[in-house]
Amino acid sequence: MQQQLTLLLRQFIFFSLPFLFANCNGNQSSNEKNVPLPANIGAERIKIDGLNEALTKLKSGKAAYQFIGITSNGVDCIYFVYENGKFNLEFEAMGEDQLLFIDKLTEFANANNFKYLMTSYNNKPNYNSNKPAPVLRIEINATIDEAIKLGTKIQSEIFHNDYKTVYDVVP
Repeated sequence: MQQQLTLLLRQFIFFSLPFLFANCNGNQSSNEKNVPLPANIGAERIKIDGLNEALTKLKSGKAAYQFIGITSNGVDCIYFVYENGKFNLEFEAMGEDQLLFIDKLTEFANANNFKYLMTSYNNKPNYNSNKPAPVLRIEINATIDEAIKLGTKIQSEIFHNDYKTVYDVVP
């Protein structure tokens, strides 16, 4: 009986993973900013003031990966990457409606004197392209407080979100 339950749980997790990672796919329009998203399996929901707790969890190694993302609508998904004791930011354009934000975020990085680079994780975008989805990595080398400040600024200035906006924490 225990083996059957373990097998069922593994199958459930395996088949649920695509849904967990599909949060930042850009399928919703930017006009749907504060429309509640469908509840994702195990997805934590926070407002921007809950970011400190989420990043503290990430820093202490209690997150599933070395990064977390926040998104309110699938388009405004920014990732906080923790490595070598510092946080950096990433934005992956999985949806066609996210592509214009690559330029806006590049301008943001330039205006704030941050180094950045274009890369990819070889993910297939959800639009017609022969290239993998582009990822803009902004090298902020920040503490938790600095990362929260910049994440808040990006969500406000680039995506026009505010302190009332509710985000899914992904993955």
